[in-house]
Amino acid sequence: MMAIILLAAMPIALIGGVPAWHSYRATLEAPGNRTDLTVSRIDLELRHESEHLSSLLQAVSRMRLDDAGLRHMLELVQSLTGRHYSQIALADDRGNILTAVGPQKGSPPLGLDAMPRFQGDVGLVALADPATHVPAYFRITVSTTIYDDAGRPARPGYLTAIMPLSWRSAILQASDPRLDLVQQNGPVEIWVVDSRAHAAVPLCSDCNWSLQPPERIMQWARATLAMGEEQAHITLPDGSFSIGRVQDGVHMLTMTRRNAGERHAVVMFAISLVSSGLLLLMGLLGASKSADVLVITPLRQLTTSVNQWQLGGMYDVRSNWAMPLEVRQLAHAFSKATRKLARHEKRLERAQARQELLLKEMHHRVKNNLQIVASLLNLQAGRIRQPAAREEFAQARDRVRALATLHRYLYADGELYSLNMQSFVRELCGQIMHAIGESDEGRITLDIRVDDLLMVPDQAVPLALIVTEAVSNTIKYAFPDRQHGTLEVGLRALSGDRACLWIADNGVGMAAVRNHPGTEEGRSGIGMQLIRGFARQLGGELQMFEENGTRYVLVFPLKQPEQDETAG
Repeated sequence: MMAIILLAAMPIALIGGVPAWHSYRATLEAPGNRTDLTVSRIDLELRHESEHLSSLLQAVSRMRLDDAGLRHMLELVQSLTGRHYSQIALADDRGNILTAVGPQKGSPPLGLDAMPRFQGDVGLVALADPATHVPAYFRITVSTTIYDDAGRPARPGYLTAIMPLSWRSAILQASDPRLDLVQQNGPVEIWVVDSRAHAAVPLCSDCNWSLQPPERIMQWARATLAMGEEQAHITLPDGSFSIGRVQDGVHMLTMTRRNAGERHAVVMFAISLVSSGLLLLMGLLGASKSADVLVITPLRQLTTSVNQWQLGGMYDVRSNWAMPLEVRQLAHAFSKATRKLARHEKRLERAQARQELLLKEMHHRVKNNLQIVASLLNLQAGRIRQPAAREEFAQARDRVRALATLHRYLYADGELYSLNMQSFVRELCGQIMHAIGESDEGRITLDIRVDDLLMVPDQAVPLALIVTEAVSNTIKYAFPDRQHGTLEVGLRALSGDRACLWIADNGVGMAAVRNHPGTEEGRSGIGMQLIRGFARQLGGELQMFEENGTRYVLVFPLKQPEQDETAG
């Protein structure tokens, strides 16, 4: 009932909850989107600054100046730009610095990665701080031609400038678009990180930003760069963080906090969620209480009465006018049905008792008839003088006795649908030993290793005949010349609803028996044919091993007795 009430309230909850959830998700993602946008803006500003510097250098390179003129022009560029650049230098065609202006005097020669690849190309490479290994400068290089005093081309060279990567809010002009990013204690903080995110440096040196991002953010940045992602962001309770690649493969890590409007939206969402949940809960409790009084309690009483009736008690449901009409009708229908079922159950119990009595009587009569047949075969064998014919009658007698023993177990123990194989196999083997005349001499030791398992008669019959044939053959032929030995008979349940039967002896073995005069027919004649046939009937796999005697191994699927049969 509660599930029905919940399903009825679910559409209303979804109508109100889905838009609120989308609004809440958009509010949560807003800081992350701003950090991604900040990375894009940083990349745009760096590209704009590097293009401006490269345009200045290309303008100087197009002037027909000698070494002194170029140096004078570089000093002029440095002065016009407020000495913002760390170094502006002239290099020869091999990259060796010829002259340089700016605070950073000493500089290594240009590398191949910093040199332009063709005329008009601009070389751009990031330079890392030796102490932190974090990119701190951009080196921008353009090709130029150095002229002599007469204005004739003398030799090729390069104009190069080192541009600081960090920004300073104090030197930015009022119209500079970077001012809304670099603010004192502003909502945005930006760090430059190395290629593996092991170290970070604030992009703005005078903005009072944190010197390092939180350690868990650095761990996240390292994992993001290790996966090769170009840009990613993460949102945490204290802010959103984004990492992305900007100019020349430099990575920027940005952080932004939620503004007042976003914090207010999150709080309002939590308040509306709690209030809506409380109202919905109150409505569900009211509906469930009404349903319990009007429907659940009468049905529970009906169920209790039915359970008592199933356990053998009386079915008694007293309907009253407070019950719904449908429940009263259901109780009345159950009353009529239980009375009919009780009468029918008594008839079935009488029929079942009669059926079991008839089945026991049938097994008893079959057992008696089989014993009579065995006795007749025994009498007939006593009148036959030929040993081979007498032996055939004895084998037929043993097979009939095995079936008689099986039927005696079925009716004597009351197990009409299953057979306890442990006691049955033990008695069957002892009966065979006694019939052959080996039970009292002690020449052959019988070792029975049978698990306490149940088997249906359809499988017990062929299994009993296999045991009869194999044990008879072993007793008669495995120990010639009155030798002593051991006969082992085992039956064990395996995993996967399978069973294993084995019959082993430590006698002379199959090869010796075949070579012994007068025993080949008994060992490999109809007895082996019956064993293989009954093994196929069981659906099993029969194997024979000849090592220190003979060993029969039969693995077959084990059928389980039906539940209703074993219960009966």
